[in-house]
Amino acid sequence: MAEIFRKISSIKLPQLDREAQGEDYWREHKGVVRCPRCGNVHFKKRWYASSSDLRGRLKIKKLSITETKFCQACRMIKEHTFEGEIFIDGFPSYKKKELLRLINNFGERAVKIDPQDRIIKVEETESGYRVTTTENQLAGKLARKIKEVFKMVKVHYSRSPEPAEVSRIFVAFHGA
Repeated sequence: MAEIFRKISSIKLPQLDREAQGEDYWREHKGVVRCPRCGNVHFKKRWYASSSDLRGRLKIKKLSITETKFCQACRMIKEHTFEGEIFIDGFPSYKKKELLRLINNFGERAVKIDPQDRIIKVEETESGYRVTTTENQLAGKLARKIKEVFKMVKVHYSRSPEPAEVSRIFVAFHGA
């Protein structure tokens, strides 16, 4: 039995997409990295809304950008991927404007707290709406907020298996 573990294995595990592309978004970069699409700034394992926001928090007069690289949220938008998905079904037309306003305001507040938390898209479907988010926790919080505001909704949470980590949440309006 011990002989098995001494042999060098020739089995290669499949690489994840970002590993195959040679991207190292999870590693610490030297200096300040700026996203060319949204202008967010990465410094010491944290994303800030802008370079002026970073200067204000660190109380630094001058800040030099050492590298430009897409942030994870912009990369997700560009690649049409998401971590959270909400299906909203059966909402009456007279509450449509209120629902859309709630979703947009919730997304704006989330970006102020963490610039990587974004609502990617709000699509109208045959039976309601489909909302995609960059974070699965953001989708859960939005679904709870919709339930809190509209009261007459039923929420069902679903998670995909481990590698994808996508939360799918179904919100159904069940009364007048």
